[in-house]
Amino acid sequence: MPNKLLVAATSALLLVLAAIVVVLRRARTEHPPVSPVVPRVDTLTVEADSSSAGSL
Repeated sequence: MPNKLLVAATSALLLVLAAIVVVLRRARTEHPPVSPVVPRVDTLTVEADSSSAGSL
């Protein structure tokens, strides 16, 4: 039967290592830039209509 102290220490070490990995991955991730202005829906439909009209 394994020593309970050894099992507890190994579990704690793995938990700390997992937390470090998560923190490092979140800190390294670069988020894409977000536009402060949301495009209007009617602007998108007008652009789509004008681009499709020329292909007839």
